[in-house]
Amino acid sequence: MILGYYPGWNTGFVRDYLNRLRDDGQRKKAAAKLDFDMHVLETTWPRTQFVTVKSMKGHEPLHELSREYQGIAYRVFFCAKGQEIWLLHAIEKKKRKTPAADLDLAYDRMQNILNGNVRRA
Repeated sequence: MILGYYPGWNTGFVRDYLNRLRDDGQRKKAAAKLDFDMHVLETTWPRTQFVTVKSMKGHEPLHELSREYQGIAYRVFFCAKGQEIWLLHAIEKKKRKTPAADLDLAYDRMQNILNGNVRRA
């Protein structure tokens, strides 16, 4: 599998989010853990080991990679198409429930990929 970002494969919202985390002295370690998680996802998908991934019921085939760190829940939404894993959206949350607007945004981005409206550059 190969990992890329929506919408530009090499650039996108999740990449920008991770770069902001890396630049934030207090969240730099969270970014390192997410980087590791995504490396594991890329090398073990669909039999993910050592990372927490769940399918988003009612929004299939959308998936959520989750990482808890220092009381903050980091989430990265993604989908797989062929040998590509597309990272669609990322959020931080303190409550258990994922905000509907974030879920809908990730789902719409996934639909753009699956319908061929967005392709790997």
